[in-house]
Amino acid sequence: MPRNARLRAYLVAATAAAFLVSVGPAPAAVAATPTASQAPEATPAVTAPEATASTAPAIAPTAPAIVATVATPGPTTAPASAPTTTARADQVIAVAKSRLGSRWVYGAAGPAAFDCSGLVIYSFSKAGVASIIGSGRMRSARALYAWFRNRGLASTTNGQPGDLVIWGGGTHVGIYVGNGMAISTLLNGVRIHSIRATTARFTAFLHTGMATTAATAVARSAAATAVVAKAASVTARRLTTTALRVRSGPSTTARVLFTLAGHAKVGVVGVAKDRSGRTWYRVLVGGRLGWLAGWYTRAS
Repeated sequence: MPRNARLRAYLVAATAAAFLVSVGPAPAAVAATPTASQAPEATPAVTAPEATASTAPAIAPTAPAIVATVATPGPTTAPASAPTTTARADQVIAVAKSRLGSRWVYGAAGPAAFDCSGLVIYSFSKAGVASIIGSGRMRSARALYAWFRNRGLASTTNGQPGDLVIWGGGTHVGIYVGNGMAISTLLNGVRIHSIRATTARFTAFLHTGMATTAATAVARSAAATAVVAKAASVTARRLTTTALRVRSGPSTTARVLFTLAGHAKVGVVGVAKDRSGRTWYRVLVGGRLGWLAGWYTRAS
């Protein structure tokens, strides 16, 4: 080989060796670099603990707040589920309204036809409050009027929804729905109408107490007590000739209040005649008032 060619080959080899020394062991460096950059330990240290710590406090207060919001109405709404007086009045009126358009038939008490007292008895019975009108045994407008009047629960003012309305001195009865309107069975069927719109004149409201405030109920109770006290001032005396049922009204269909033994002395505080013309005495016995058949008594 010529001298110049040998010198050129030597220079090339030396240059290549110097380059390899400066670069170093490339494979080892490359392998170490991804290990450090991937940093498996950093993932739980940076992502998991911080994310859990940052989101947990935000969620924790929210959950109790939701539970409290749901739980709070519990005690508030539970008492409201018990039937209130106003709710009972609404139930009676709703039953009566469900029969709107039903035809009038004398002596009928539903469900397809009614007379005036039949609609009242049906509505109160279906609403589960028949006891308010004497257990539904007052089978005429006149008997209902007498039953409430004798308890001091009849007046021409302060009608409340659920009260009864009497017209013609006891010839017609309906249910007061408020705002001067009533529902009753007219000759053209069950209708809602003004209390002043019937041919029979308005007589009185019979106060059932289903839509009154506690103060009004107390006042009416006091008024009824005053009526009893006034009636008790009558001092006529009768003697029963046999054991007698004392009833809520002057009729053999009226509710039995209690029974008297034979030869019991009673104070008479009122007198009435039934449809058969028989005499009934309203009596006071041990602070209790009721009606008994006069034909089973004699003067004491």
